[in-house]
Amino acid sequence: MSQTSRPIRLVLTLASVAVLAVAVPLWNKPRHPLRPNIVLFITDDQTPESMPHDPPVMPYLQDRMEDPKDHWITFVNAFISTPLCCPSRATILTGRYAHETGVVNNGLGNVFDDSQTIATWLHAAGYYTGLFGKYLNLYPFGRGPFVPPGWDRWGAKVQPVPGHAYYDTTIFLDGQPVHYASAPRDYSTDVEAGLAEDFIRTAPGDRPFFLLFAPPGPHKPWIPAPRDIGSYPQLPPQPPAVNEADVSDKPAWIRNLPPLSPSQLATLQEERRLEYETLRSEDDAMRRLV
Repeated sequence: MSQTSRPIRLVLTLASVAVLAVAVPLWNKPRHPLRPNIVLFITDDQTPESMPHDPPVMPYLQDRMEDPKDHWITFVNAFISTPLCCPSRATILTGRYAHETGVVNNGLGNVFDDSQTIATWLHAAGYYTGLFGKYLNLYPFGRGPFVPPGWDRWGAKVQPVPGHAYYDTTIFLDGQPVHYASAPRDYSTDVEAGLAEDFIRTAPGDRPFFLLFAPPGPHKPWIPAPRDIGSYPQLPPQPPAVNEADVSDKPAWIRNLPPLSPSQLATLQEERRLEYETLRSEDDAMRRLV
């Protein structure tokens, strides 16, 4: 399909285990046929079996993926070089391995060199850039409400306490701290989706845009939006890898683990249900931005 006849906006969704890349057609005339608008959508600790899933965990996204007219692409052989949050985000921002960025664990976001990133490169190429949601673990690293180079709009959430992921959050909005409390309207994914939508709607008409959208879900403690509580009262059985009977082909450390007890299995199933319900707001955000 020619970009001159139908412009393409790239929407990339990445989980810490599974990676999905998609191209979504826009229906308005192209502003920049050779430089598409780009939306990078990152979920946090999403399990791979949640997408695709029956019944759908993210109905809007799964429906789009299964529609051949939408031209979505799934990279089934994509792998993460460092299966940790902060090193992966540093790699996404730079295209460099963790041993090159120096961010080799979740506590080293402060050593990240933000002078050469996808934001600075695209900004230099004429893109209007924005980030909303999570930047790097422990941001702002005791440095106050700083905005890294290359970002025209900035709405990064303060990340000092892992438990405060969905409510009672502070966002450094273009360098100014804005606090959100604990009312339903303060649900973090919805707040950040609103900021990201505003970024798209107000982007300058003479420049393409790059948006990095990184909401908190479905990272533990798996708090769904109020409207999604109870969305999955019944879940299918756990995937076959859970309490697998024959682990003779697995590494020694797995072979030495005891089987999960019934109470552990029940806890795991409850956490799975909460993850799926938390992902519903991510799906709403995807619909909103597309």
